[in-house]
Amino acid sequence: MSPRLHLSPKLVSDLRSQFEKVFSRSLHVQDKKTKPRSGGHKKSPSQSQNQSQSQVSFDDALLECFATLSPKCRDEELEDLVYLILDLYQFHGVPVAIAEVDVTQVVVDLRTALEDFSQKVSRHRACSPERPVDEHTFLILDKNLQGIPWESMPILRGRSVSRIPSVDFLHDRILFASWKHKFLGTDTPQVCPKGAVVDPRKGYFILNPSGDLARTEGRFQAWTKEMEEVGWSGVTGHPPSEQQFLNALRDQDLVV
Repeated sequence: MSPRLHLSPKLVSDLRSQFEKVFSRSLHVQDKKTKPRSGGHKKSPSQSQNQSQSQVSFDDALLECFATLSPKCRDEELEDLVYLILDLYQFHGVPVAIAEVDVTQVVVDLRTALEDFSQKVSRHRACSPERPVDEHTFLILDKNLQGIPWESMPILRGRSVSRIPSVDFLHDRILFASWKHKFLGTDTPQVCPKGAVVDPRKGYFILNPSGDLARTEGRFQAWTKEMEEVGWSGVTGHPPSEQQFLNALRDQDLVV
């Protein structure tokens, strides 16, 4: 659910380099305890480990996922990341004595790497003339999940989020919007070619329809009066009738 950072290849490469340095230092714990073998050209365990380690590279998609982690996150989150990556090294044949890894130090090094990376991203955005992407998150929730206030989670606060019944519904709305803009464009070329066309004066609100949220109703009461002054209508403290709801969906541009 984290917003995409739209990282450049250079930023992804820099983050990869920082992460590999951090874990390279942590994996060298075994090297210090491995005595070099004499005679012949046989590779030592540390040489084999370094060769295996050099063959392991973090995938771009994985790095972009890690990049969304805030430098101010909890230590537990960074510890989870440490163990995940150590497991990945082991999966790819790099011998890691996890019990001997100083996880606390690796967490400190990772936080430093994320802080440096965050500063690089900020400088890149300041110098880049590109317009930020208008990102929107759609939630498709079943009956067991719809009661959770997902939009109030810290990671989604202040962002554009909509609940929709299915992917087919979203696809249908996109096609309808394209058709509507094409249709309106013949007579009204000034209409913006992107996004939905909404008249902010044509809205309908439903506040506390079950009548059991008195504090919520009181909090939004002043807002409803302001919206009624600019042309909105709605109901407060009770559910709308079936006809009222149908009229709102048919005649208004926005129903809240």
